[in-house]
Amino acid sequence: MKGLSRVRLAFTLFGTFFLIGLFTFGGGFSMIPLIARAVVERRKWLTEEEFREDLAFAVPIPGPNAVNIAFLVGFRVAGALGAALAALGCVLPSFLVILGIALGLSPYFATPLARKFFSGAGAAAVGLIAYAFFRIGRGSFREPKTILLGIAALALLISGFHPLLALLFAVLGGLIYDWARSHPR
Repeated sequence: MKGLSRVRLAFTLFGTFFLIGLFTFGGGFSMIPLIARAVVERRKWLTEEEFREDLAFAVPIPGPNAVNIAFLVGFRVAGALGAALAALGCVLPSFLVILGIALGLSPYFATPLARKFFSGAGAAAVGLIAYAFFRIGRGSFREPKTILLGIAALALLISGFHPLLALLFAVLGGLIYDWARSHPR
């Protein structure tokens, strides 16, 4: 019976991520608040801390952030099948839209109404990304070390450093900070 419930859960993950992918514009970061709301608040599949852990692991992994987080959440909730179906649910809406464009819908995207729609969707995506930052950040920046490392990483990114270098700096900075605290003079 447990195996059957895990299969049902995996298909529920597919449906959840399919709907998120279907109604989100602006890429992976704009999906994060919707994913958090679905898996933490509504479904209660993960705690806020577990979601932050998965997000911290998903962002530096190569590939789209939303697909990475879908895969990790799916794996945590329903194993390998859950990971595969959650990732597929996240990707499938975009694939279908691109396929539709390729099959002849592209002339309709040039209409004034479509341009207004995408302009508004782009603005909403910026808002979703900002919300994701504040939602995840409020639980992460609780001690001086994380605040300072976050500010330093942001400064590096604004200065044009590659995101992986900023991530590496933050990891090394955290390790050095913790080592220095554990080895007082």
